[in-house]
Amino acid sequence: MANPTKSEHQTIRPYLCIKNAAKAIEFYKKAFGAEEVSRSAEPDGRIGHSEIRIGNSSILIADEYPEAPEMAGVRSPQSLGGSSLHICLEVEDVDSRFNQAIAAGAKPLMAIKGKAHGGRRARLTDPFGHVWTLSSPME
Repeated sequence: MANPTKSEHQTIRPYLCIKNAAKAIEFYKKAFGAEEVSRSAEPDGRIGHSEIRIGNSSILIADEYPEAPEMAGVRSPQSLGGSSLHICLEVEDVDSRFNQAIAAGAKPLMAIKGKAHGGRRARLTDPFGHVWTLSSPME
């Protein structure tokens, strides 16, 4: 079992590598109601490190840096041709949040449907190649 940290952060936080992280942050604000916590931009405009919050969770985001040895092998889904990361987002209203994300530029992967164990869910891909499952409890 992992030891909890004394930090204010959750124990595990995803760190997304994205081509054009600045646009991604704006998309996450529009699509999921994200709040930008911090941003460290480089002179060339790329983001070296940023943090957003969606609900009570943080996601770290940075642009690709293929020329940096310490970032060897870290690529965005666009460079890789897909993503192995699947983000599950619990929301109160799947229908409205799914439609909000589609309006912001996401592409639907799975239409909204009821789950066998209750609740509703849908799946989409954001414009930067990450896959999101939106899920809410059944009333």
